[in-house]
Amino acid sequence: MNKPVKLDEIYEDLSPMIGEVTEAHVVTFMRDGVVTIPDFVKPELCEKVISHFTAWSGIHWREWPQDPAEQDAYRAAVAGLFDRPRKSFAIRQDDPWMFHFVTQRKFGEAVAKLLRVPAVRILSETLHIKQPQVSGIARPLQWHQDWPSFPIDRAQAAQFWLALVEVTPDMGPMIHLKGSHRSMPGGMLLDCGEDAHELYPELFEQYKPTKLKGLTQGTAVFHHGLTYHMSGPNRTNKVRWAMSSYRMSSTTRYTGQVNYNTDGLGLKLREVFDHPNFPIVYS
Repeated sequence: MNKPVKLDEIYEDLSPMIGEVTEAHVVTFMRDGVVTIPDFVKPELCEKVISHFTAWSGIHWREWPQDPAEQDAYRAAVAGLFDRPRKSFAIRQDDPWMFHFVTQRKFGEAVAKLLRVPAVRILSETLHIKQPQVSGIARPLQWHQDWPSFPIDRAQAAQFWLALVEVTPDMGPMIHLKGSHRSMPGGMLLDCGEDAHELYPELFEQYKPTKLKGLTQGTAVFHHGLTYHMSGPNRTNKVRWAMSSYRMSSTTRYTGQVNYNTDGLGLKLREVFDHPNFPIVYS
């Protein structure tokens, strides 16, 4: 994004298409470190988000194509996305409407309620396309926490994950270790190729995984930055379209750790994220 977006120039209140976080959701989140809210975002809004991701990423398929030439085009589009400097992260730095979407006040309010903090700042958003296993370019996501990979000094952060299409159990939805947000930071396991089972076997004795279940289009899954989670392979011929967005307490400070969402923006070490890309979205 060459010039910071001024929200008042493009802002449209999308709140009628966004659901509410209730006190019951907060209780579940505080206990389990994760809460699932069906129908949190209206399907028509999910479809608009997909259209923006399609234009940005060059990926438009909803299922694995049968034509070999089209299969090659699919693989090439995915490779092209992940060859970019920011890969599948930070679309809002390129697309003003997506900046507008992810900074909606109701999303900020939802995380403020779940974290029980007075003000929330946006940190990131990511396109999560899970390829069909038959494509040969798919991989499962092993157990990990998110917080250790972010350049933030405190774990007052939560991921908002959104099913942009219906996700059946065999398409690789996430599962979480319930209550594991109470555990210590386990490190950058995905980046280092480490196995949580080998390093921390006690985690899987103390905490139990959530059940694998399908999600309707527009279902939101919120999890704490320290909650362990993973997802298996997509065994269908459909493409699993989803996105996530991280929000954090407005008091969070920048550590300088390498990250696709923050690199090269001139953020100051040990200062709050005082930059147009990271506005306070709820206070």
